[in-house]
Amino acid sequence: MTEMTGSERALAYLKGERPDKMPIWHESVYLAWQYSGVPDLRQYVLDPEAIARGHINYAKKFNVDITGVNIDMWALYEVLGAEVDVRSHVVQPKIPAWRYRPDRSIYERFKKMGKPENYDPRNCKRAKALFKAWEIAAREIGDKVLLRQGILGPAASIGLVVGVPEIMRDIAVFPDLLDDLMETITGPMMDWTVDVAYKMVEAVNFTNFCMGFSVYDKGLIDDQTRNILAEIDLEYLKRVRDKIGWDIPITTHICSYAPDLDFIYEKFGQHINEMQFHSPGSTYPLQNAVNKFGDKIPLCAGIDHLGTLFAGGVNDVESMVKNSIEIGKKSKTFGLGPGCGLSYGTPEENLMTVTRTRDKYGTW
Repeated sequence: MTEMTGSERALAYLKGERPDKMPIWHESVYLAWQYSGVPDLRQYVLDPEAIARGHINYAKKFNVDITGVNIDMWALYEVLGAEVDVRSHVVQPKIPAWRYRPDRSIYERFKKMGKPENYDPRNCKRAKALFKAWEIAAREIGDKVLLRQGILGPAASIGLVVGVPEIMRDIAVFPDLLDDLMETITGPMMDWTVDVAYKMVEAVNFTNFCMGFSVYDKGLIDDQTRNILAEIDLEYLKRVRDKIGWDIPITTHICSYAPDLDFIYEKFGQHINEMQFHSPGSTYPLQNAVNKFGDKIPLCAGIDHLGTLFAGGVNDVESMVKNSIEIGKKSKTFGLGPGCGLSYGTPEENLMTVTRTRDKYGTW
């Protein structure tokens, strides 16, 4: 088989085909910053050229097939009121006043959002830089590497801005808030997240859209809430599909400790092109996932980014990747990936070992 580019390899995998090699996905925010040439994070997160350069250099150095171009999870949500403290080496959320006392006005603001263009994330400096970085990366390496970009659904987006415990507290304090919240989530917030999803996909030349399913954790929400959220997310996913086109693959992100893969496949399986999840390291072993879904949908997993990849030696990493490949080969197709973003300080040699081991054993 002719050597494929990373993008060709990834797209073949997402079609349920077996490419020349199993594609490798890395999510590298702070690691990519290390390869940008900009030492201060406060400068980096506002510099689209540096953001793009860091991720491009990272993708080339470690020969990855799939990557995201990101800075942190709050950049897109600052336009909705999320606040962060950008320090020299870390971006962390600020604690808003409503974390300490119920404040009905924040929900009124969401309810009165109006048209999506009223809250275009590109009106904020960091998100504007991020959109520009996506365009630069897509132009320079988009034909070689699949750029995975996505945003949470409308309910999870409000949860990220306000805080899930705070929302649950406020519903108890304001008994009629739940009805207003549902109206907001299925109305203006739905419109906003669909619009932002389209803008993100447009920025990376309509190659894929990544749907976040991390909220579907067996230990996180009860059955009733899970089903309500699923109906909202299904409507969201359908609307994104209609807006970007049904031929564009939907990648996924399921970075939970107890991923509810059975529920996700049951509810969303017909609308997504893969299931990426945290294994090893979660309560859902890779072997179980392959046995249950390996003949139905592409799976992306197998790299323990919090344990072996970060703290193990080269031999440990090679053994982990080889074992995951052997299990993954029982699927109709398979991709190697971590559960979530790679940790700052992950040894370069370990990252190199993932690719070397894939090249040696991960061919079909």
